[in-house]
Amino acid sequence: MKCSVCKKEFGNGANCQYCGVDRVTGLGNYSGYNNPTGSNGYNSSNYGGYTSSKTTVCYSCGEIIPSDSEYCPYCSKELYVACPKCGHHYSSQFPACNKCGTNRNQYYRKLEAEKEEARKLEEKRRQEQERNEKQHQQQNNQSCLFKIFGFLALIIGVVMLVVTITEHHSLNISELLLLVSLLIMGVIFLCQKIME
Repeated sequence: MKCSVCKKEFGNGANCQYCGVDRVTGLGNYSGYNNPTGSNGYNSSNYGGYTSSKTTVCYSCGEIIPSDSEYCPYCSKELYVACPKCGHHYSSQFPACNKCGTNRNQYYRKLEAEKEEARKLEEKRRQEQERNEKQHQQQNNQSCLFKIFGFLALIIGVVMLVVTITEHHSLNISELLLLVSLLIMGVIFLCQKIME
């Protein structure tokens, strides 16, 4: 088959071996396609009986395939893709949509970057929440211990005061300080309970 651009033998590849033009441009007007047994040995029955108006060339492997193919029956290449932004179907050999100009690889990379950023933010929020819960738990534990000690201090202080009064026992300075501190801790405990 001769290339319609350089008029030399086209070859078997997807592009002309001499001028590099693609198969559809180089062989699109080749009259042998309409001839079931052309001089090149092409037989239309080998391709399901399609004529040139119903055939195209796979840009990946260079084989003649039915024009309504979405995948090449020879190399399984996906021939058309949907634009991720506008939904328009266009040839998968081009990186950008011919309707809105969106580059699908850049679009998917941007989408992945946004998903990764959202994942990182969610992870950061989760860690912050866990940290806050842990701090809250520690504060609750400390508060609980303080309440227990305050309650015990109040009881011991009251018992010491009752024992001192009932036995008419005079307190030395250290016992008096202990009693006062226990009663103060007990009062603080009571005030906290009232404020809750």
